[in-house]
Amino acid sequence: MTMTTATLPTSVSLGPALTEEQAREIFRQGEEAVGFALLSLAKQLAEQQPSAAPVVTPATPSAMVPSLLKPAADGRRKRPGRKAGHRGVRRPTPERVDRQVDHRLEHCPTCQGPLTRTQQTRTRVTEDIPEQIAPVVAEHTIHRDWCPRCQRAVEPVVAEAPPGAASGNRTSVLPAGLHYGLGNTLSQIVAVFDHHLTLKLTPGGLIQMWYRLQAILFAWYLEIQAEALGSAVLHGDETGWRVNGKTHWLWCFTSTDPTDFMIDRSRGSPALARFFREEFAGTLVTDFWGPTTRSPARGARPARCICCAT
Repeated sequence: MTMTTATLPTSVSLGPALTEEQAREIFRQGEEAVGFALLSLAKQLAEQQPSAAPVVTPATPSAMVPSLLKPAADGRRKRPGRKAGHRGVRRPTPERVDRQVDHRLEHCPTCQGPLTRTQQTRTRVTEDIPEQIAPVVAEHTIHRDWCPRCQRAVEPVVAEAPPGAASGNRTSVLPAGLHYGLGNTLSQIVAVFDHHLTLKLTPGGLIQMWYRLQAILFAWYLEIQAEALGSAVLHGDETGWRVNGKTHWLWCFTSTDPTDFMIDRSRGSPALARFFREEFAGTLVTDFWGPTTRSPARGARPARCICCAT
């Protein structure tokens, strides 16, 4: 029996539109027609099935593994804490106690009856944020005196705040740590200071604080850059970075100790020219992105590609 040579009547349509009358017509055609119809239906079903599951290897990231292929979580949970025989670790007790509070019941909390006093006590130490958190306002009286030798008026520097700032050093540094270190938004930082620290700030005021910090810390930034450029081996790479909704590039140059970050509009030679002020004398390790193999870092001795080991 050769089913491949069988044909169906032109009026017969396989699939969801197949009627009972058409099915009987196929049956009347004989065994070959029935077999051909079943094979045709099987082919249609195979084409409608989703593509085969991707091949999963030990190197496949967890997010790329379909949930239907992931093993079920083990229902057995380990007992919390360290294993038996290991010394436990807990938060150290504060060395300073600011206040002491006595707690004693007047009557039994269950039956409300009188209590017989004993000498038994236990101590519990707690730490908390002060109930009333108020900013410390300082008025600085700055004396301006005359220097006969320099022929000009001189005055001392107020070390408790950045130059020209109305906020002190701690108020300037903490928001910067929350934003750049922990990723908090301007509105979140303003809410924390307004509602919890009772210190009124604005998003514009925060930006001005960070500009002042940038001016103070820029000297250290240049020192880190100089140390990186003086390294015997320097690793360099770049990744996309959004600035005001536009694509910029975050460049990273790191060695054993220093790590220098630079945000630039360019992903090519102009950005490298701003970092490599002169030809780099060490070994530059890159992923062989074109601009890193040409000027201005052409004096570098590229190491083997860290991606493909070529």
